[in-house]
Amino acid sequence: MSGRSKAVAGVYLAAGSSRRMGTAKQALPMPGVGDLRLGAVALRELLALRAELPHVVVVVRAADPLDWLPAEAQAEMAAGRCRLVVCPDAERGMAHSLRAGVAAAAELGAAGALVTLADQPFVSRALLRRLIEACGEGVDFAASGDGGVPKPPLVLGRAMWPAVAELAGDEGARSLLRRPEYVGRVLNVADPLTFMDVDTPELYEAAMGIFAGRR
Repeated sequence: MSGRSKAVAGVYLAAGSSRRMGTAKQALPMPGVGDLRLGAVALRELLALRAELPHVVVVVRAADPLDWLPAEAQAEMAAGRCRLVVCPDAERGMAHSLRAGVAAAAELGAAGALVTLADQPFVSRALLRRLIEACGEGVDFAASGDGGVPKPPLVLGRAMWPAVAELAGDEGARSLLRRPEYVGRVLNVADPLTFMDVDTPELYEAAMGIFAGRR
């Protein structure tokens, strides 16, 4: 990675429409994880990486009441480390949320963007730390891997940001990872729960059961 800074910024995408869930999934309670809401679980892991992430950008929808934000986020916003970015085009697809988050990371002078999704509550800070460490000199991206297939969370280096800015609709970063001009690393993850997107009532019930069993 190259750029004005060697630091990576966290980019937390929480501007989804929740169409499949039928209600705002970020605010759904998650029994078994204290008083956290669904959208706060992975954010807490991201915010815990204070040494690795000097800045964390949380991308939200314009109408989001933000009642799901954890206390850690409120404190980090007051301290200036965490900032909210409202994506006015969130309804047009995930690409627009990603573009808003990466643009904010660019304004902060970051060398990379650690992109994490709000509906992946089983992502661990250990994995996020591994991704940051893997995206070093000569590497354009580092992605989590499921059988060698790159998936989020992932780190996108600055060299990829112009291409991110051209994405539209529901096109995510995955299409960019296949381009031959980019060099990347894929870190295979053994725990399949890492990639569980809690975006339906059935998956929400399953996630609550898993967390309850871990107490």
